[in-house]
Amino acid sequence: MRNNSFLNCGLMIAQDIILVKLIIMRYNIGTSYNYGGNAMTNQDIETFFAVLDHGTMTAAAEALFITQPSLSARLRALEDEVGAPLFHRGKGLRRITLTDAGQHFLPLARRWQNLLAETQTFAAAEKREFLHVIAAYTANQYILPPVYQRFLERELPVNLWVESMRTDQAVSAVARGDADMAIVDGSLHYDLQIEAKPLFREGFFLVVPKTVALTEPVEATTLHVQDEILIYGQPEILQWHDYWFGVDARPLLYADTPQLAETLPACGKRWSIIPAGATEPYLRMFSNVQVLHLAHPPAERTFYLVTPKGRALSAAAETLLDDLRTQIQHVEGITWY
Repeated sequence: MRNNSFLNCGLMIAQDIILVKLIIMRYNIGTSYNYGGNAMTNQDIETFFAVLDHGTMTAAAEALFITQPSLSARLRALEDEVGAPLFHRGKGLRRITLTDAGQHFLPLARRWQNLLAETQTFAAAEKREFLHVIAAYTANQYILPPVYQRFLERELPVNLWVESMRTDQAVSAVARGDADMAIVDGSLHYDLQIEAKPLFREGFFLVVPKTVALTEPVEATTLHVQDEILIYGQPEILQWHDYWFGVDARPLLYADTPQLAETLPACGKRWSIIPAGATEPYLRMFSNVQVLHLAHPPAERTFYLVTPKGRALSAAAETLLDDLRTQIQHVEGITWY
């Protein structure tokens, strides 16, 4: 669609060149008419506006960093292409002004400038690359947003495309070549089309209202299951719950993600086990909660970097991973491999 619009615009400008020449012929504006000639260039338009804006040949030549004879030669070539003088110039004139032909040519020159600017913008956009990143829901919710922000602030010629998926979906997408990389946790299914390596591991903490008096490290036996908001979507948390309270023990609420647990105000004696990456957002969101260490926390979960087999990471992808490494160095409970 964009290419067609540029083609159409170029055709319209070509038609306008002919129209200007016909106007010149109709009103006898010029002394000669050259239907053929060389194709007009951006240098011609640059010359035209330099003379128009600066008003003298000397000033225009200085602005273009060329000699005055070179400028005169450029202007004559442009006028030969158009078929008429574009400026009144001669001895005794303090400022060069447009002829009637120049007045008719001015709108065309402005359209040429606009088309060139749009073409350059299009060319720059075509040179931009995509970086398609898929990540686990909790990583995209808590860990990666500051990383994405830092990456965007670099203003690289890269369009960042971010998605959240389950691990199996993310691995399949990378295997198909639909994504440049995935940052996922959990068990990875076997696939010859991918390469995977451990990226970082993440621990878990207890979050509870400040009104609840507990001594760190907190023993699970001091917690009451009827006050628990159980994030069962995290296998490590569910296994911890089943070990300490039994598979039949019923918590206050079952929530499949930490995001859902956020919707409940921290009050009474409600408590929850959350991943380390979520602790800082929780503290920003709720002023009345505290994050405590557990004496026997759930097993750490490992995040993996999944990439297409045999394909090296782009410079942009390496930059994003460097930003991620920098980010998690400041998060307690997360360790880079």
